[in-house]
Amino acid sequence: MSDSEKKKSLTPKSDRKAPTDMDAFFQWQTNRRSLLKAAIIAGTLSQFSFLQSCDDAIEIEKGNDLLDSNQMTILKSALNILFPDDGNGPSIELLNTLNYILWVLKDSGANPTHQTYLIEGIDWADEIAIEKSGKKYSELDQAERERAIHYYTETEYGKEWCSIMMTLILESLLLDPIYGANINEAGWKWLDHTPGFPQPDESNRYENVLTTARNAYPKSSV
Repeated sequence: MSDSEKKKSLTPKSDRKAPTDMDAFFQWQTNRRSLLKAAIIAGTLSQFSFLQSCDDAIEIEKGNDLLDSNQMTILKSALNILFPDDGNGPSIELLNTLNYILWVLKDSGANPTHQTYLIEGIDWADEIAIEKSGKKYSELDQAERERAIHYYTETEYGKEWCSIMMTLILESLLLDPIYGANINEAGWKWLDHTPGFPQPDESNRYENVLTTARNAYPKSSV
């Protein structure tokens, strides 16, 4: 889609509100956060397959079919601005947050309308950049990008989108590295968190255990 076509397809500013059933999305977020929190308390977070293996997760970014190169540039930059690599905690790269968000956007448990809303939010950030600077977001230097995101968060729709991104960033702190995020346990180390034991290996990854259970109990709802 060309820039002009994309601009014409963007939701008018007056209509940029969460979908009418967005409560379901927030419930989906809440449920996932509750699951993560409960898993940490129980020491079982490492058993959940939120992402593919580390090597496979790296390939998600390279082969993603959701975002074009401009959208990827905006999303990467926005994540680094919202959670800067300032020495106080792990970086977005160490957490592999981008791939986690790409997984979330492909999550079959989420409403496609909500996922479309999140993706369009990336284009709204580009629109803000053009309005304020006369240049596409990808053409801005770092200081200009930071200002663009600041302007974006001053809009209701931008503030909501950035809030959701922050939630997803924090979630990427908690995943077991075998699933492709929290590389070298950077998030756990920063949080001084000791994971539950035993931690998974390739033989007892969540999806492998689930497959074994389904084969053993084919008539069950596992």
